[in-house]
Amino acid sequence: MKKKHLLIGFLVFLLAAFVLGGFYFLARLGPRDVDYSARTFSFEVTPEVAALAERSIELEAQFEEILVLRDALPADLELLREAYEFQRKYVEALPQGDSDAQTRLRALDQRYQDLAAIELRDRSIALEAEAEALARAEDYEAARAKFREAFELQKRIDENFPLSSSRNIGRATRLQRQARYLTAEPLMRRAEELVQRADERIAAHEWAEAEELLLRAIEIQDTLNREYRGTNQASISRLENLKVRLVGIRSGQSYLEIERLAELADTRQLEGENLEAANLYLEAARLQRQLNEAFPESPYASSEKFAEYRRKSQTAESYSLGLEIERNYDLLNQLLSERRTYEAAEVIVALRRDLRQMEQAFPRSSLNDEALQVKVRYLNLLQNDLGYIQDRVYDALLPIPGEPDWRMLRSEVPQALYSLIMGTNPSRNEGDLKPVDSVSWLEAKTFCERLSWILGKPVRLPTENEFREALGRLRYVVLEDHVWSSADADGQAQPVATKEPMGSGFFDLLGNVSEWLESEDRFEDEDARHIGGHMQDRLEAIFTVPVREAPRAERNRMTGFRFVVASGRR
Repeated sequence: MKKKHLLIGFLVFLLAAFVLGGFYFLARLGPRDVDYSARTFSFEVTPEVAALAERSIELEAQFEEILVLRDALPADLELLREAYEFQRKYVEALPQGDSDAQTRLRALDQRYQDLAAIELRDRSIALEAEAEALARAEDYEAARAKFREAFELQKRIDENFPLSSSRNIGRATRLQRQARYLTAEPLMRRAEELVQRADERIAAHEWAEAEELLLRAIEIQDTLNREYRGTNQASISRLENLKVRLVGIRSGQSYLEIERLAELADTRQLEGENLEAANLYLEAARLQRQLNEAFPESPYASSEKFAEYRRKSQTAESYSLGLEIERNYDLLNQLLSERRTYEAAEVIVALRRDLRQMEQAFPRSSLNDEALQVKVRYLNLLQNDLGYIQDRVYDALLPIPGEPDWRMLRSEVPQALYSLIMGTNPSRNEGDLKPVDSVSWLEAKTFCERLSWILGKPVRLPTENEFREALGRLRYVVLEDHVWSSADADGQAQPVATKEPMGSGFFDLLGNVSEWLESEDRFEDEDARHIGGHMQDRLEAIFTVPVREAPRAERNRMTGFRFVVASGRR
């Protein structure tokens, strides 16, 4: 049994040794590392191949000897070309690439191309100079031929000698463009000549001839746009303008008839034949509408012209009614200025009727006066109070010392009067007899405008000079007797005319509320001024008659106003 175990162990050992030996044998058969640094290479150049390089060098040397004596001629370049060919054959014959040989080959090629292109370049430049001279002399046909020759030579250089320093694709493109330009320039000049002749025919009202000439010009411009793109003569906008002019020619006869009718209508209106003028304007408007619809691209098509002729037609037709309105308006102002308010009320009714008729029957008439309509509507609303308002205002006016043309309200405008005129009361310190406050300069001006409608006379804010004339000297004045200030007003405006008047008869020129002034010496975007101080100012400040500035739209509870009225009818 023991012997049997030893035998099995021995067999296993032999099998393991056999397997390991097999792996070692296979490893010996696999790839091995090679030390290339230890290996050497050698290429033999045959005498025949070496002779090619030597011949190339000899030919280049011969070419160099020629350059020492003189400039190279075209025939001499053959030596350089042969040197290049021998060098090329040498490089191709080498079994292994030679960088030095290839560098010399490229140098020979570039040198040959540079020298070979010089003559072509010089000839091309000379031709270009000749072409430019011919172009300046306006010999476009000869100039175009020279530019074309110069282009062909430059093109040969670019294609045959790409390594040459004379290669210039940009120059070739420019020469070609100049040749195309000189082909297109005579065509464009011909088109311009045709347009000029067409204009002459238009001036002579020879429409058929003008249309034919313009059609030929359009045909030429269309050719330029299609065949000579990129030149200055090609222009889509120029073609479109010509087409518009063609439409203008076709619509020109209608335009002349419209102009004739309009001029005749103007004449008839000046002669007082308003109804005939209205019919002529209406016919001009009808023809203008037809032109607009038939030739919308015509330079004579105009919706503004159509509207203008209709407006003129209605203006002429409404002329008599406009005169009646104007007469009644003048009469209304006269009656109001003379305080004949009952008669004025009757005129207001007539004016209201005529203005409504003007607006409904002749809405496009320039005699429609929107401002007048607003004024008459306002007076119509107050017609029953006109006498009352006039009596109240005139009873409260006093003359301004040294100002005979104007009279001024003796007190600040009370809230009751402001509400009656404006239909609203902006005051924060309310009271019918208290001065209106929190009223802007713009609102004060609107009040003056409406009051001027009622009185039939100019009404405005006082100037600073008028205010100071009314105020007079303050040297011996006891301000406490005339002024509401921080000392006794309890911080609020008091009823007007409750303290003593100044010597001129005016109340509250100082204190109570500061008063807006007329801005006759100021631009509309500048602040307005108010004067006199207010109830929260100290007496010492009020004595200086302070003048302050504020934006025209600003409302302040310490600012009010009074007004002046023209003395006579204006």
